[in-house]
Amino acid sequence: MTATEKYLAMNNEFCRLRDAIFNPDVDEAEEDEQVQQSVQMALGILVQYLDYYKDLNKVRSREKKS
Repeated sequence: MTATEKYLAMNNEFCRLRDAIFNPDVDEAEEDEQVQQSVQMALGILVQYLDYYKDLNKVRSREKKS
């Protein structure tokens, strides 16, 4: 597995997690605002890690258009 493949896999799983957490089509109880903010901060940390990993390993996730 290359660093690019690993990054893409991590990014895809992150998107699935984010979408599952914020799925608007679920009938569920209201969450505490503090808990929601903590979850959003945790997701922000994961995004920062993904950006760090991408930069560190010089991952190019999109083809450069000429």
